[in-house]
Amino acid sequence: MAKKLIALGALFLIGTGCDLPDRVGRLEKETKELRADVDKTRAASDYDLQAKCSKDAGAWFKENWGLPDKDTVLLDYKNHYNRKQNKCFILVEWHYNSHFAGEGGSSWTNDMSITNVYENEKYGNYSANTYTYYKPTVTTNSEVIRCEFLGQKCTTLEGFNNAVRPYLND
Repeated sequence: MAKKLIALGALFLIGTGCDLPDRVGRLEKETKELRADVDKTRAASDYDLQAKCSKDAGAWFKENWGLPDKDTVLLDYKNHYNRKQNKCFILVEWHYNSHFAGEGGSSWTNDMSITNVYENEKYGNYSANTYTYYKPTVTTNSEVIRCEFLGQKCTTLEGFNNAVRPYLND
């Protein structure tokens, strides 16, 4: 009798376990479909947040910078919604004639800043003057006036750009 029960139990386990691969396959398929749905929802949400960031950065730029003056050579911005930080950043670049060179030369200043649009918090700033003299020969030199990002000093435009890059690319 015990052998019959063991045999029946074994048959039951074998019989009920036969559709195990089918169930696993169905569950894997359902999991894939759910992941695809989540990815679509996340992509739509990211797109909405990027669009909102773009719109709000444009409004922030207009409110804080207005129209350029006669010495402005370039005044532009780029914005980025950083999904990792859930923040909207704006990088403003302003080049203007600074008139520091005096007779026989010209000068311009490059001023860049990165700001969290929603908190109106400046994360970093870079400023440099560039001087060009035309006599006796054409010479150009630059001096960094300010270079910092999140309280850390930098010494070059490349250093500033390297510090800013993760905030504008993630």
